[in-house]
Amino acid sequence: MRFALLNDQRIEASPGAQGVCPGCNAEMLARCGTKKVWHWAHKGRRHCDHWWENETQWHRDWKNRFQTDWQEVPARDEMGELHIADIKTPNGLVIEFQHSAIKPDEVVKRTNFYGHVIWIIDGTRRPTDLIQYERMLSENYPERFDGVDIYTVYCEETRLLKEWGSLGRIVGFDFGGDNLCLLTAAQGRSRYLFDFSKAEFARSIIEGNPLPVVQFAKPTQRGYRRRRRF
Repeated sequence: MRFALLNDQRIEASPGAQGVCPGCNAEMLARCGTKKVWHWAHKGRRHCDHWWENETQWHRDWKNRFQTDWQEVPARDEMGELHIADIKTPNGLVIEFQHSAIKPDEVVKRTNFYGHVIWIIDGTRRPTDLIQYERMLSENYPERFDGVDIYTVYCEETRLLKEWGSLGRIVGFDFGGDNLCLLTAAQGRSRYLFDFSKAEFARSIIEGNPLPVVQFAKPTQRGYRRRRRF
């Protein structure tokens, strides 16, 4: 975790610091080594949120795009179980940054719990994901709408699309660099992808502006649905 509480104030880990967990009030240890990002860890037991994954520099870099009071926001489900959102805006939008492997049923549980959620996936964890992604784009010709190249691909073309393409939420694949590959719509077995600036993504969230999404016009006489981007 990035934050613990000391005298009801959120503080970051530093050598020798003391604090308690904002979720369960347990004593925390400041882990301040040279290999991992400085963080807080529960003393003598696992994290109180079993959905939590160890934070990497990738997580921290993404969180740093948003104000600190939106970071690591706790909430409890109807059974009283604690869950801590990576980012939660005042409007209730949750952004989850996923680096480690996760089972599909776990994704569904978290998505249903948060409801209004965007998933950002670390596409660099498995080297084959970037290879598959680049090959997929090279084999598909984009269509340009509103100045944006939109790729129409199939849900089975890459492992990431198989894992995340049917979730029914906005998903961003982060392959490094300045852009996200955004998946914002699906139709049957088709998926629609386009690049979107990470900086613009964060700015849209902070300012409360809607993200651009691929939408569909009414069918033409030929039965073709034109794709367009708002």
